[in-house]
Amino acid sequence: MKIFIRTHQRTNSLIIILAVIFVIGLAGHREVGAGPHVQEMRGTWFGFIQGGHDPVESAIAEINEQENRRFRGVIDAGGPHVIEGTVSASGKVNYQSDSAGHLVGKAELHDFGGGAAILDGTLTRPSIDDRFIIPCVRVLRAFAPFQDAAAPTGRYVGEMDGGEEMTIMLGAPRDPVSPTSLGGELEVVIDGIAHSFVLVGTFSEDGRIVAIGHKATHGHLILDARLASPPDPVQPSFITGRIEIELGDGSVREAEFQAEFSRGIVVVDAD
Repeated sequence: MKIFIRTHQRTNSLIIILAVIFVIGLAGHREVGAGPHVQEMRGTWFGFIQGGHDPVESAIAEINEQENRRFRGVIDAGGPHVIEGTVSASGKVNYQSDSAGHLVGKAELHDFGGGAAILDGTLTRPSIDDRFIIPCVRVLRAFAPFQDAAAPTGRYVGEMDGGEEMTIMLGAPRDPVSPTSLGGELEVVIDGIAHSFVLVGTFSEDGRIVAIGHKATHGHLILDARLASPPDPVQPSFITGRIEIELGDGSVREAEFQAEFSRGIVVVDAD
């Protein structure tokens, strides 16, 4: 009888211990699954502010503080502004500044991995006559540096899947933000009209190329592509990917493209 009681007590204790472990495991699993995904905002962002006029303003932001979804930094948009903002798990970004005039920004975060990302949105700020203007703001954060970072500079000629001819010229920017920064120009013919965009881009160790671009009067683009280099050095290299172009009339062209490297022509010191 005594043996039975001790065995029963030990069995109950074991059941309780296993139950506690199981509950802790479930709680831990729920915590991991339900934990908020925090988008990384820290880094140097470089791009442009486009309000439909020429020349386009450059924009640079340095975000060096982030705690969960809140971040803090400085953006130079017609003058330096200390900004504070938030980023949601889905990539919605809101920030504002009360220094040197009230400024409000709203953007979408497009994260490409490896450090590269694009902030695409609008910026509300006072103009000289105390009216508010809301231009387009598009800035890019470069891929993380890596050893032997050979930039895919050169001239690439091809077309989009709608048959539009395009030329991509990649080179080193005059003011590189990172060793993986790119500058250059993209020209494309849409409906018989030639459009030229200045590029700000970045490249990764595995050949990915991400870029934003602007047109002098109005228009901007986002390019996401990869560099394909065949094993045979006699064969040309290709850039293949996707591009989204928005023109001044509000029309948007989204397309796949392929462009072939033209040997012997290299672009350097491009804006």
